Formats: sequence, C-alpha cells, structure tokens
Amino acid sequence: MLSMSEARLQEQFDRTELFDLVRRERFARDQRRFEVMAACFHRDAYVRTSWYDGTGGDAYVAATRKWMGNTGNSKHWVFPAFAQVHGDRATVESPAMIFNRARLEGIEVDFKVFCRFFSRAVRQEGAWQLASFHVFFERDEMAPVLASDPLPVERAVLDTMRPSYKFLSYIQLSRGIKVNQELLGDDRPEELASFHAGEERWLAAGAVS
Repeated sequence: MLSMSEARLQEQFDRTELFDLVRRERFARDQRRFEVMAACFHRDAYVRTSWYDGTGGDAYVAATRKWMGNTGNSKHWVFPAFAQVHGDRATVESPAMIFNRARLEGIEVDFKVFCRFFSRAVRQEGAWQLASFHVFFERDEMAPVLASDPLPVERAVLDTMRPSYKFLSYIQLSRGIKVNQELLGDDRPEELASFHAGEERWLAAGAVS
C-alpha cells in the first residue's frame, strides 16, 4: 500500500510519461520517424481521424507512411493538458492544432484545424502505449498564402460541411477524399458527452484485459 506522498509521486510520474507519449507520437509522425511512432501504439489500438478509421497500431502507421507520400506533410502542435489514471488504464486529452499548406485551383492556401486529441492508454510491462486515438474538432480556418489572392472555394459546397471542420473537409474533397461528417466535434456537445461517459466507464475498470 503506497503512502499518500508515494501515491502522489507515482501519479506525477504517470502524467509525465503519458504527456511525453502523446507528444512523442505526433512528433515522430511529423518527422517520418515511423519506428518511433509505431512503438507508441498498442498492437490493438483503434484510430479514427478525418482520413483513417481502423484497428491496429502497425496498420495505422503503415497507412500514415503511405498517406504522407501521397498528400504531403501536415504538421501538428500538441499541448497535453488532462490525464486520468486508474490502475493500468489512462486517458489523455490534449489541445492541438493541425496545419498544412495546399494548392487549390492554382492558388496556395494555408489551413489550420483547432482540435483536441484524445487517447486511451494502457500500461503493460511497466510501459504506457496508446490504445486509441481520436480527434475532437473545434473549428478551422483557411487563407491564401498571398493575401491579394482570392480564396478558391465554392461557398455552396463549403456550406454543406460540418462547421467544426469544414475547410479540412473541403481540402480533403479536393484530394478525392470524402470526409465523414459524423466525427466528434464541439458543434455536437451531446455526442461528445456520450463519448466521454463511455471512456469514463472504460477507465473505471482499471485493469488491462
């Protein structure tokens, strides 16, 4: 039985390791260090993003390698903020930004996605790994790189897309990818609340199955 001070110290260690884990995974992804990225994921991890929905950490990393070869290299800033630990299970939620430069109808544009990354994590043999990865979309924005250029979007098409990730959806559509309009976002708070309730139940189990 840990003393109160020992328990608080262990909690701080866990938080530090978890925050390092989520930062390391995105950094490795952006820098194409795919072996490092793969080591961050549990083999059965579930990942859902704007372009990927599947199970298996290695499968997601392989798909990411291919994706980055085809679409260029978006970047991520991650600010881990909230971790909950119960035994060998944890959840981590991090404010984040995704940003990229693209070309639409011959015009260079920059776009940013303001979001949060949410992951389950499990501890096995003393090490934490990500058991899931979700994106909660908040809002996004797009602007021409050269301010005097027009923004090359069709308003009628843009208006059919979710407000929390409409420019991301538009960019992906220009690449031939139709983004699921049912992803988690701040514009649907009831769905987010339901998701979090399910994650709290998972966390309360406290042991890795």
